[in-house]
Amino acid sequence: MRKFIFGIIAVIVVCIIVVSLPKREKGVEGPMTEVEEDTLDVAEDGGFWMETLSDKDIYYHVGEAGVTREFLPDSVVGLVDDLVDAANGYAILRNAYCDAELWFRFGMVVNDEIGQLNTKVIRDSIIRIEAEWYVNSLVNVLPRDTTLWNQEDSVSWNQVWKAYKVYADRLSERFALSHFGEVTEKDVQRYLDVKPFIANYDSVFNLRKVQSEDNEHFLKKMVQQAPDFDRKCLYTIEYAHQRRYDDHHPAIPMLEELMKAKQFSRYLHDVWMTWRVLRQIGESPSREGIIHNLEYNQMRFRCLNTIIKRIIDNPHDILAINDFLFLATYDNITRYSAYLFGNSAPLEQMMLFPEILEDNDKK
Repeated sequence: MRKFIFGIIAVIVVCIIVVSLPKREKGVEGPMTEVEEDTLDVAEDGGFWMETLSDKDIYYHVGEAGVTREFLPDSVVGLVDDLVDAANGYAILRNAYCDAELWFRFGMVVNDEIGQLNTKVIRDSIIRIEAEWYVNSLVNVLPRDTTLWNQEDSVSWNQVWKAYKVYADRLSERFALSHFGEVTEKDVQRYLDVKPFIANYDSVFNLRKVQSEDNEHFLKKMVQQAPDFDRKCLYTIEYAHQRRYDDHHPAIPMLEELMKAKQFSRYLHDVWMTWRVLRQIGESPSREGIIHNLEYNQMRFRCLNTIIKRIIDNPHDILAINDFLFLATYDNITRYSAYLFGNSAPLEQMMLFPEILEDNDKK
């Protein structure tokens, strides 16, 4: 019986066992170096340039949620510290990795940018040392001589991936959900079950199979008339499944409005994921295109701010903690993934919009 609104639900359930970024499996294609030059940015000096992340403010600041650590009850300080460390530990992991990809795809020297990552934002001394090791490993492994591009990439790639995996595994072990409490798969299933919010969900779900103005108008009306925030999130996501091939999807500003509302929903992470994939597919599904991970992560942190306030008020809400960890640890859009013909966004689109595969079957 189909009770969930997203194919990604299976990934959320996995988070019960261990919180972890999606990892590249052995045998997945490594970096390729063919470049479509008309998709590249040009710097002022006429050279190539693509925005890096590690030299930006890529960290989660709980103070932006209006939370002052000094005024927190003693019973929740340790919990909040751990959650913030998890968010920042993974932020360092994924953003350094995305910058390393720039070398393999474009021959960009990014050592100095990666070296600017601030591991001091992590309070846990052991995780901080692990983060420092990871950053230093990438700085030392990646070449600085652009003439080496394509010549030593296979060696460098294996070293980068090894450093990534060692640090990712350490984060997964330290911030596993079991560290915060116990929850079963059935608990998560009940928590994310759509039926309590949309009794006729099967009929709403089936609207995905037909793109029509009538369906679009119906879903938009349901968004406007939703009696609570959970239903508003669900109907907005269903609305996003209409006109799914539009480059500038009309659901994008609606999803942004939900994330900026500072209201908690158990479906907030799904709102963010849907918004991000629509944005990136509209921008560029290719490995050479612009990927707005900095902007995506800023919106991710907005959602985390909403969730952590819920946790502070309900520190034993293990399902809200799971929501936080799932969103905090979810990977960036990467240039290399199991999808061989572009960045990782098309793969995520197929996961969130499985009806696209049915569309292709009908062609």
